[in-house]
Amino acid sequence: MTASSTLQSARPSRLGSTFALSGCRPFPLSAADMANYDGRYEYWEAGVAWELRDVSPKHEHPSARLAELVGDIAKMSGRPIAMFGTADLQERGADGSRIRAVEADELIYLDYHYLVPDVFVVGETSLPDVVFEVDLTTDIRDRKLDVYAAWGVAELWVEVPDAEAPSKRKRPGLTIHLLDDGDFREVAESVAFPTLSAREIHVALNEASTSAATVDAVRRVGGIMGQRTGTGPEDDPFLGVERRLSRREGRRDERMSMLEGLLETRGIRVTPRFHAEADRIAALPQDYVLRAALESTDVDEFLGRLRR
Repeated sequence: MTASSTLQSARPSRLGSTFALSGCRPFPLSAADMANYDGRYEYWEAGVAWELRDVSPKHEHPSARLAELVGDIAKMSGRPIAMFGTADLQERGADGSRIRAVEADELIYLDYHYLVPDVFVVGETSLPDVVFEVDLTTDIRDRKLDVYAAWGVAELWVEVPDAEAPSKRKRPGLTIHLLDDGDFREVAESVAFPTLSAREIHVALNEASTSAATVDAVRRVGGIMGQRTGTGPEDDPFLGVERRLSRREGRRDERMSMLEGLLETRGIRVTPRFHAEADRIAALPQDYVLRAALESTDVDEFLGRLRR
């Protein structure tokens, strides 16, 4: 029995043919046409696709903020994390025909080293560590929650963005669903991103700019993930360079401060010209600079010796 046929028969009561997706409109789309379809959709099954009735910036904003959050955690951990927005995740039969397909808002892979496929096929490509969905006008419980569980998705994040009016149909917040013995249960913290809470994720996805609290969460979670893999910020291409430059600048500042103290001890007043040439002075051999400072009687003589 193939993986796909197993999935078909695993939960017949949950994956029956009768369903409707709130906030979506159905339209006919054959399996043959599905292969060349490049439009947006929420769900496809049995020749019918469901698309969002209204795609607003309010729906797209959390995904953009999530990319920033996960990207910052990846930098702190020192290991890349792959994200695939609105990627096609499909279940296929033994003959390769599509059985059902979803477009998640984000697929998150903590350790992805494969060539990026055109389609993520359940049973052929690895499942994401986290699937992210935004429920603004939709409700994942209509269909997709059961499909993800049947496929064996380990962790699902469902975000309801902050509402401008408290009378919105849904209560804002993020829910973490963890797969447990074939069913999802709600938990307070992520397993894929250890100690990262649903509340912290929701706050990060809805703030206008990154807050100090989110920075603290990123540092904590990224640090834990890095400890598990033996990596850290120094292993990130960007942060590694920034940290090395920062240490270099720190050493330069320390060296220039010591030189200023030496000159002042000898009664030589440090002038703006000295500060203007600080970078050039710091690049010279230290013993040469110290000898010039000890042999000079004023800052002009000191700078003149350095030029010679």
